[in-house]
Amino acid sequence: MSPTLHPAWCDPEYCDIPDLPPLGSRGGAHRSKLIPLNLETEARGQAGQVYAGLSQSARPQAGVFLKWIIDGEPVGHLPIADAEPLAWLIADALANQRGDDQPVEHAKAPDQ
Repeated sequence: MSPTLHPAWCDPEYCDIPDLPPLGSRGGAHRSKLIPLNLETEARGQAGQVYAGLSQSARPQAGVFLKWIIDGEPVGHLPIADAEPLAWLIADALANQRGDDQPVEHAKAPDQ
């Protein structure tokens, strides 16, 4: 039996997929290290500890999700493919903040 292959982002401290699962038995999920976010959770009426991380079930062809956790409880997830536009937006904003971004002229839509 071959050992379990883990994605590069999978952190052994958080992953709970056994390295050599018994035949017919697969369980757990690949998980990344949780990244603390400097957010206030106003909906909860207080500042909470908010973290984000990646997760992927051990099931074959399972998708990767961006998950967020507030005060130790998972509260939402987003398929990683749907997070790509957000990732590009954040990357552009970080490049701009570092000063290595080139200004871009955006064409206005006809109704603007």
